[in-house]
Amino acid sequence: MTEWAHSVRNGIVSGERTYRLAQDALCWTETGRSDGRLAYADARAMQLISYASPIGRALQCKVTSTAGDKVLLRSAHYLSLGAFEDRTDSYGPLVRELAKRIHKANPGAAFVAGSTGLWIVWLVVGLLWFGAIALLAAALFETVFDAPLLGSFAVALGVCALCLPLIWREVRSGGSKRFDPLAPPDRLLGSAAAQSGERLSSSDR
Repeated sequence: MTEWAHSVRNGIVSGERTYRLAQDALCWTETGRSDGRLAYADARAMQLISYASPIGRALQCKVTSTAGDKVLLRSAHYLSLGAFEDRTDSYGPLVRELAKRIHKANPGAAFVAGSTGLWIVWLVVGLLWFGAIALLAAALFETVFDAPLLGSFAVALGVCALCLPLIWREVRSGGSKRFDPLAPPDRLLGSAAAQSGERLSSSDR
């Protein structure tokens, strides 16, 4: 029988938690603190997002209970200031199975991918980026005959251009969208979860 477990420390002010899927609840233990649990039937929403981190794209799952309590699971494990470890290999399979169990225990629960609030932030960043590009282009044109300033503006324009793929990817993703809990989006679970899902599908056949 498969045991789903994931250990992670979200940040400097939190301790390392170990999450496990029990028969009827998501359970966790943390050194120096009381054990916790959230029954699958008491979960009213699950939200999956990805965000930029020192190790690249990191993943986060937020489960909200009917009482309003929130549990955050992340794929990026905090080691020390500025240092993180990628633990997607254990994060993805656990979150995939967690979605199925919550849906089975509470069919009315909402399953959301992405964040409208975060998308709006990136949209504003994109608009500011276009404004900065326009100002830099105008300044570059004005200083085209001023060699010392020309180099500085050209470098600044190049740095802004490098940010375009990241901004465009985030804006293009759109806001929050509902997803099927029986088939969560692989991009928000990681490659390990995708491979795990493929193995399970193959065994079903």
